[in-house]
Amino acid sequence: MTRSHGEEDTSEPACEHRDAVAATLARYGSEAGHYSVLGPDPWRVIWNHEHDGFVAFLQTSRVLLGWRSPVAAPHAQPALVNRLIAHARTLHVPAVAVPVNAAVAQAARQGGLRTTWVGNEATIDLPGWSLDGTARQKVRWACNYGRRAGLRWREATPRTSVADHLALAEVQEHWKSARPARRTASFLRTDFTDLLDWRRYFVAERDDETVAALTCTPINDRDWYLQDLVRVPTAPRGALEGAIALALSTLRDDGFSRASHGPLAFWHPHHDPVANQSLGTLGDRIVRHFDQRYQFQAINQFRVKFVPDHVEPIYVAWSRRATSPLTALSLTRLLTGTGDTARGPGNGWARR
Repeated sequence: MTRSHGEEDTSEPACEHRDAVAATLARYGSEAGHYSVLGPDPWRVIWNHEHDGFVAFLQTSRVLLGWRSPVAAPHAQPALVNRLIAHARTLHVPAVAVPVNAAVAQAARQGGLRTTWVGNEATIDLPGWSLDGTARQKVRWACNYGRRAGLRWREATPRTSVADHLALAEVQEHWKSARPARRTASFLRTDFTDLLDWRRYFVAERDDETVAALTCTPINDRDWYLQDLVRVPTAPRGALEGAIALALSTLRDDGFSRASHGPLAFWHPHHDPVANQSLGTLGDRIVRHFDQRYQFQAINQFRVKFVPDHVEPIYVAWSRRATSPLTALSLTRLLTGTGDTARGPGNGWARR
C-alpha cells in the first residue's frame, strides 16, 4: 500500500481496501453516515500512518468533499483532517468537510479553514429505550392510531426475501414519485439496495401492502443509524412512528448500544439559532437551496418526536476558495448527484 510522506498525502480508492475499510468502520465508526464509504460511489480514503484510521472523501475537478469526521480513535481524528486539507492543497482545489464534530472543526480551523455550526446529531440510548413516559406520549398516540387503522409492523429481509425486496422497491418508488426532488443520484440518495448486506429494514403493512419503511445502517458494530424513512402518500398516521419504535425495541433486545437520528440540520433542542449563523451570501443561498430540496425542518420535527438522550453539535469546515460561484456550483452538483465526480480505475463499488 502506498504511504504518505511529509506534507504529501496519497489517496486511494476505498473499494480497493474493502475489508480494511469495513473492519475500521466496525471498530471506530462514530457518526451516522460513516458507512457511506462502503456504498457504490467513487469514495477515496487517506489512511493514517498506523493504518488504523482513515478520512473519506469525494472529489470533482473543482472541490474535495470530506463526509463526516475521520473514522479513527478520537485522538487520531484531528491529524487525519489535516491530511485531508493537505491533500486538497496538493490537488489545488478547495476542501469542504461536512458535517464534522467539534474536535475536527477545531483542527480544521487551525489548518486554515473556516467553520460554522450547522446543526446537531441526536442519539438514543438503546438499553433504556421504551415508549413509556410523557416525552414519548405523541409517539404512543400515533402508534395506537396506526393499530386502529389496521397497521402492523415487522422486520423485513429484502436480501433473502424476493417479496420483501419488491415491497420495499414499491414503497420507495411511491415516495420518490410524490416529490421529484427526492430523486437524486448523489451519495445522499435514498436507495434501500445500497449497503444491502449491512442494513436492517422495518416496515409498516396494511391489508398485505407495505405502506412505510425504515432503513437502518450501522455506525459501528454497536450502534445504528435510523437512516431512510419512506412512506406511500396514503399511509395512515403512525406508520413510520411504529416502524421506528419497532426498530429501537428490536435493536435494544439484540444488545446494541445506541441509535442515531443522524445529522439534524440547523436544529437545536432548546432554541433556534439559525438566524445567528451565516455562511456568507453565497453559502446561505446554498443552504436555502438544500432546505427547500430536503425539507430539513419538517424532517427534524418528525425525528425528535423520539426525544434523544444525547445531542452533539456538528459543523461545516471550508476553504475560502470554496465560496467562489463555480466551486459552489460544483459542490451543489456533487451533493445532488449531477456533478462530475472524479472517477478512475477502481474508484466505484459494484452496485450491490
